[in-house]
Amino acid sequence: MTIGEGSETHAHLLSLVPKMITFTCHLCGLPDDRFPYACNLCDLSFHKDCGESTPEINYSCHPKHLLKRFTRVPSYTDRKCCMCRNELRNVFYHCSICNFSVDVDCANNPPPFTLVHPKIHEHSLILMTQRNFVCNACGMDDDPNPYVCPQCNFMIHRNCIDIPRVIKINRHAHRIFYNHCLDAGDWKCGVCHKEVIWTCGAYSCSTCHDFSIHLRCATRFGIWDGIDLEGISENILEIKSYEVIEEGVIKHFSHEDHRLKLKEESGANDEYILCKACNYPIISSPFYKCEECDDCILHKKCAYLPKKKIDSFYKMWFTLTTEREDLDYFNQFPCSICHNLFGGFRYVSDNGLITLDVRCGSISEPFVHESHPHHSLYINYSTKDIFCNACGDKKTMILSCEECEFVLDINCSNLPKLVKHKNDKEHFLSLCYGGKTSEQYWCDICEEKVNPEKWFYSCNHCDISFHINCTLGDFIWMKQQKKV
Repeated sequence: MTIGEGSETHAHLLSLVPKMITFTCHLCGLPDDRFPYACNLCDLSFHKDCGESTPEINYSCHPKHLLKRFTRVPSYTDRKCCMCRNELRNVFYHCSICNFSVDVDCANNPPPFTLVHPKIHEHSLILMTQRNFVCNACGMDDDPNPYVCPQCNFMIHRNCIDIPRVIKINRHAHRIFYNHCLDAGDWKCGVCHKEVIWTCGAYSCSTCHDFSIHLRCATRFGIWDGIDLEGISENILEIKSYEVIEEGVIKHFSHEDHRLKLKEESGANDEYILCKACNYPIISSPFYKCEECDDCILHKKCAYLPKKKIDSFYKMWFTLTTEREDLDYFNQFPCSICHNLFGGFRYVSDNGLITLDVRCGSISEPFVHESHPHHSLYINYSTKDIFCNACGDKKTMILSCEECEFVLDINCSNLPKLVKHKNDKEHFLSLCYGGKTSEQYWCDICEEKVNPEKWFYSCNHCDISFHINCTLGDFIWMKQQKKV
């Protein structure tokens, strides 16, 4: 790529150097190490933006005056492009009469002067730059370049024109729908808990009539999965894994030959029966059991896991599959989230590259844990040093509370509430959530101290305590041997 001789940037031919080199731009004086334009005769180099720029332009969004090329930002400006609000870089265009600046990207790609978008407004919209206004779509006033309908006094940000109409967020159980305005009243946002201006646009739920959320809060990264659900049937977001035959009786995809019957309480002989999905004992939970054989027993909650769903972590489709009987102990795949080896059912991504055990695969937002009952938890990927409140270890993939500093890593969120151990054959051990105390605790297995401020297992009858790792071992989710 070249810029011809006699260009307005330099008198000689400029050629784009096809490699990264360190140079100082002759036009703006700033150093760089990217691909420059270079003049072989003068031994001068230019940034690509600087080399392709012209001394002045006639800009469609500012037709009153010509814009001149600047390489130094005047002190009286806010140092931002008036169109996109990005920081001004090494070269830009400026009108000193109006204090109007645009960066090279906006200068080369001006927004259209008029727009027709029937979903957002019935009339054509006209761009009006540098106007203080409140956006009718989102209720914010942070971008001074609205598209306007003069006859309706309607104003909207460029970025709000293509908003999704129907979405699913991780802060609410149902789909939410965009409305141009809400019913008159005092509305609070379901994410930031600040006021929602009911005369402006917002999302609301057709099922929960008191739920509303700001447009920007709803479409924020980590809140919305980026999928516009307009025109998509709600029934295909999750596909059931069972068919209801009659009350308390189902047919499950993992055991299609026979029907499963619900048992609300387990008997003494059922406590050590393993759930086929999660490989964990039934204990006192409601469960489904085959009416004709003993080959299929499922916790009620495991039986109701969807056959197909969009996963909360990866935001992609996963399918529930049964246990791989052809794999021996040493060839099991670890879960892609908690990295534990496991048996039982699994969720597998449609591309076949990701495998989740049913505990991690069934985590959804908002996540509620009885150790933190007053606030919900949400998936968070942290680059900072964040420590789990349960185990004290540093983690990056966590469940965190937005109301306080409570943090739970994925492994700890799935810990069983009740377990059995050979050191206490008479009773169940309960998961304790720790707290400040002056008492000292000792693990009955390894005989070392237990930190009472972190989670541990204990027996309320025998007054004994156990480290979590000592109690469960390294292969908690592998198939256990049935005790007799």
